[in-house]
Amino acid sequence: MDKQILGIDFGTANSYFCKYLSDPDGHKIRTIDFGNNQIGGISTSILYREGRAALVGTTAEQEWGEASAKERKQYRIRTHFKPDIVRSNEARQDAIHYLKTIAEQMEARRVDFAPQNHQVIIGIPGEAGESFSDALKSVAREAGYGDVKLVYEPIGAMLYHLWNKDLTPAETQRGVLVVDFGGGTCDFAFMQRLEVYRSWGDMYLGGRLFDDLFFQWFLEQNPSALKKLVKEGNEYYVHWFECRRVKELFSETMSLNRKEQVRVKLGQMRDYGVFKDLDWESFLARARSYRPHETFLRDLKARHLEGGRLLENKAVDLLEWFRQTLRGGLEKNNIRANEIEKVILTGGSSQWPFVLDIVCEELKIDTDRLLTSENPKAAISEGLVVLPSLQQRFDKASKNLRSGLDSFFSRKMEPEINRRIESTIDSILDDISIRLYDDQISPILYDYREKGGAIESVKDRVKAATYKFEPELEEIVRNKMTELSDALPPLLHKMVSDWFRENGITYYGAPASGKDAAKLYAGPRTGTEPRSVTRLYEEMVNTFGGFGIVVAAGIVAGISGGGGTALIASGPIGLLIGALIAVVLGFLTLEYGKDQAREMVEKIELSPRVIKLFLWESKIDAILADGRTKLQKQLYKSIRAALDEPFNDIHRQIVHNIEREIDSLSLINQL
Repeated sequence: MDKQILGIDFGTANSYFCKYLSDPDGHKIRTIDFGNNQIGGISTSILYREGRAALVGTTAEQEWGEASAKERKQYRIRTHFKPDIVRSNEARQDAIHYLKTIAEQMEARRVDFAPQNHQVIIGIPGEAGESFSDALKSVAREAGYGDVKLVYEPIGAMLYHLWNKDLTPAETQRGVLVVDFGGGTCDFAFMQRLEVYRSWGDMYLGGRLFDDLFFQWFLEQNPSALKKLVKEGNEYYVHWFECRRVKELFSETMSLNRKEQVRVKLGQMRDYGVFKDLDWESFLARARSYRPHETFLRDLKARHLEGGRLLENKAVDLLEWFRQTLRGGLEKNNIRANEIEKVILTGGSSQWPFVLDIVCEELKIDTDRLLTSENPKAAISEGLVVLPSLQQRFDKASKNLRSGLDSFFSRKMEPEINRRIESTIDSILDDISIRLYDDQISPILYDYREKGGAIESVKDRVKAATYKFEPELEEIVRNKMTELSDALPPLLHKMVSDWFRENGITYYGAPASGKDAAKLYAGPRTGTEPRSVTRLYEEMVNTFGGFGIVVAAGIVAGISGGGGTALIASGPIGLLIGALIAVVLGFLTLEYGKDQAREMVEKIELSPRVIKLFLWESKIDAILADGRTKLQKQLYKSIRAALDEPFNDIHRQIVHNIEREIDSLSLINQL
């Protein structure tokens, strides 16, 4: 960035100015010190003084408040002109003089503010059309700020939270509602992919209505005040400056504790009167039956402004107005609450407790889905000023992440996934083989050794035991895969998060939890859900179909000596028995054929005495051990083959999620 950046949130009641500095100490945001305790923010007000330079901000307000009646005849103080620069030439000229005066005063104070030496970015409401954008550019140009870059204020709010890493690039793609309830307007913007997908609002619903509400509240408590204010020329000042100050104090107090009461004197240098025992319930009652004061209506008419429903001379429920503006926009634009991932509250008036209440009620969300800044009033200007830096940061990160993706997956993630799956499979096979052979098959062999009988009966009993074991087998698989589903997603999430963090980006693609615990990997929502552990479990269970026959055949082969036909045992007696049976088998094979001969041998009834001669206890242990080993090898091979497709799906899904996150980084360069 060749130039320093100057970000401006030009507001109705207050404006905020920030600079972005890039120096050897690192990147930093610096708020502008306008003097007179005006750091970062400055009241959007200008005081014209006949024959003297104009004053702006708090300085203008204090000068007006301290001026004598004679001096005030040569003064004119204006505020709330920003929303009206399209419809009112007077408002347009006020805006030009306001911005120009700020630049001149900063130059006089030798503050590095000169717009011509900065890239100037100004925010515009999400509802602003081409006419407002053109008017604001013209105002800035005539005020000496050059050809400014305009960025929608909702985007500025999002940029603030991206910069502070409590919002990720991927989250900006899904659906973020920005609620900008400021001094003069109420704007809603539904954002996707760092674009204002839909916007709506009301140009008349804003903080100045509440300034007017407090002015009328003051007059109710001080019935004789209005006549005195008009006589002294203080009506406009008290209405729009002093009552705004009380309003802000009240809203901040209520945001902390709605049971508190506020008592405050109007005027610091002069005593205009006292607000007594302002409480939340009284405020709600007035807000629900608000009528604009006649001086407010006169001001609207003097500026040739329409005033909307304010001119209908009917009581207006300001809270319901806000609610219906929100609800109506959602319905008109077909935006469902479940499409909104996060809600950003910005603008000074967003600190009103009723704003939070209504947003949560209408969207049916908890407060953990809401994002607010430490200073909602200045968040937009701080977001605007970091735009070029974020663009550079994200561009560099996206290139590094994209070039390193294959290596990251093949060298870090894939080995860890394989290791976890291998460990799970080994644990499953150990449990199956031990429980099946030790708990089910071993008693059958020892019983056969003690009681005798045909080998066929052993085969049938082993088959039955194996089939009976299948529900337990499925339970083993289910439990082990559930353990995997609980352990693997957080691990993968941490690996991805660490990798992104190494590249200067915060990654929040949340790991699966709760009802989503079955997801092997939970990254950003894509419309295509990740392959689940449940699917892997089903694939594994399907590999066990008919394995009872395999187990039984292995047992018989072990008893028979490996061939399934010759009962060969160690020792002279065993050899003798084997030889005799071999003679019989040879005869049967010639007479009936090999398969039929095998079946006939398996049906031969043997006494316990004979069986014990060749089926020793050590032989049983060897049969069980050999069976376990062979079963594990066969099942492992089958399981790995069954997992190939779903594992590839997992691979593709993880890569897809990461690529979407990387893609989202490049969207900021389109601003």
